[in-house]
Amino acid sequence: MCRGCNVRIDGTGQDIGGGTNIRQMGRPSESVQTMIDAVTPAPASPEERVVGRVGTDAVSLMTGIGAAGTAAGDAVNKSQLDANATADRSRANHSGTQTAATINDFDAQVRVSRLDQMAAPTGSVSLNSQKITNLLDPTGAQDAATMAYVDAQLTGLTTGLVLKGSVRAASDVNVDISAPGTTIDGLTAASGQVFWLRTQTTPAEQGPWTFNGSAAAMTRPTNFDTSGEAVLGSFWDVREGTYADTFLLMTNDTAVTLGTTTLTSVIRGTTAATTGYTTTCPAVSAGATWTVTHSLGTRALLASVARVASPYDFVDIRIERTTTNTLSILPDVALSSGEFEVMVKSI
Repeated sequence: MCRGCNVRIDGTGQDIGGGTNIRQMGRPSESVQTMIDAVTPAPASPEERVVGRVGTDAVSLMTGIGAAGTAAGDAVNKSQLDANATADRSRANHSGTQTAATINDFDAQVRVSRLDQMAAPTGSVSLNSQKITNLLDPTGAQDAATMAYVDAQLTGLTTGLVLKGSVRAASDVNVDISAPGTTIDGLTAASGQVFWLRTQTTPAEQGPWTFNGSAAAMTRPTNFDTSGEAVLGSFWDVREGTYADTFLLMTNDTAVTLGTTTLTSVIRGTTAATTGYTTTCPAVSAGATWTVTHSLGTRALLASVARVASPYDFVDIRIERTTTNTLSILPDVALSSGEFEVMVKSI
């Protein structure tokens, strides 16, 4: 307690005279836990006095502290304390992680933020089997495409053409559609496979057929079994055989009646037939015509007919270059199916 110009250290009974600066003082008793570094002359006003006791009791109030504390053991004034508290509460001074649950209206704020305001993803983004809707049509090469845009592009590419799928092969040899056997265009046929028959003895039988077994009648494919489905401009992808990896285009120009109309076709694409072509004969009666469709697009060609079995000899037979894509072979004796082959080469 302070009286006049003296400071009493409670618990020791010792007074320290006013006007004296004491630079260091030992512990007056074990009950005093603070080493006094300096004592100034007696305070000039009551507001600058220490109120309470220093010792085992806490100081209840200290007023008139001017300078802010700088060392760990310094007293601080109210202004300094308020400033530090304000700085501690400022988000600008926060670091580390704060859970979303402790931030008021966090979810609401995130939900109103636009995707274009957020950072771009650096990995694949899953939409969990959901659609992206209300897109604009694309303008750049890497833009997402709308269904309307894709449909419009496909329509533009296929206007006048109708893709009917694929056929395993396209045959230029007559096939008995009531019992086709096991081989068509040199391939062993399997049930369910579709073949395009181009040069049937009965022309109305030409077109696509489904193989149902060597002794079972062939049937029209389900997308070509009515006259309404025989759409002008229909085409097929040919996967194997003589015309492998080409397209076959139906070239009829007027409405088709299946079972009556002769279906005509042309092969489009690059195959060995671009420079050469070979096929075996169907059964041909003496004096009848064996029509060979080589699709070479020219009459500047060489053609010859040879036996497919010993003695593998060439035979003398009349061959006419009927069109730029077909030959007419006119035997004067009957030919058995597969007995002879014709070889055609453009020059």
